[in-house]
Amino acid sequence: MLIDEKLLIELFEQKDRKRREALFELFREDLFASLTRARIADMINIKLGRPGLITAEDVRYCRFYFKDKKTERIRRTVEKTTRKPDQPQDTENVQPSAFKVTDPDEIKLQDQFKFESKFAKKNET
Repeated sequence: MLIDEKLLIELFEQKDRKRREALFELFREDLFASLTRARIADMINIKLGRPGLITAEDVRYCRFYFKDKKTERIRRTVEKTTRKPDQPQDTENVQPSAFKVTDPDEIKLQDQFKFESKFAKKNET
């Protein structure tokens, strides 16, 4: 059975126990927006055309009890995406002069461990 906005309004008016699950199914993206619960409830009420029907507590309930369904949906979409190859497609356009190669034998060991601390006293002349 498809849930639409009219059915959701009826469920909330009759205080049906499945009303919050229907709210989650219909407004899944809106419920997990990075807004306050009261603001999300107001947005949904405006979309439904019924002020005061959805409360901040309904949004809180949906966020808490249906968060696993949200992450499960995201996980499924990530699995469906194709992985990109490790090598870029246009490797023939790479110029060899773009890379600088250093010989590890040429690096002095003292230069590797030389650092200055901001707490060290500096010699003032």
